[in-house]
Amino acid sequence: MAIKTLDLKDLEMQTDNVYEACLVIAKRAREINAGRIAERKEKEILEESGYDQELDIYDREFMEGIEHEREINPTVIAQNQLLNGKIKYRYISEKDVNKDEKPSE
Repeated sequence: MAIKTLDLKDLEMQTDNVYEACLVIAKRAREINAGRIAERKEKEILEESGYDQELDIYDREFMEGIEHEREINPTVIAQNQLLNGKIKYRYISEKDVNKDEKPSE
């Protein structure tokens, strides 16, 4: 699925400016992609451990016959989430940053 052309006004309605929207979308897309990578690694570990041997042979044959659709681009997912108001973001204040730092001795 290709990324659709959007009116920049749609993005500005969700954030203060277009550049901010791009940063929010990019960060969310990286989170989605990291989640997919973690799932694949977990699946590989299960396959190497022999857990998949416990699956019913009919289930395995059924799954081999299915052609999996290509995954939707993480950027498209993040873009849709932002436009639908599903992404919440906030600015980190200097208090929050200084709170995490330890006082110097």
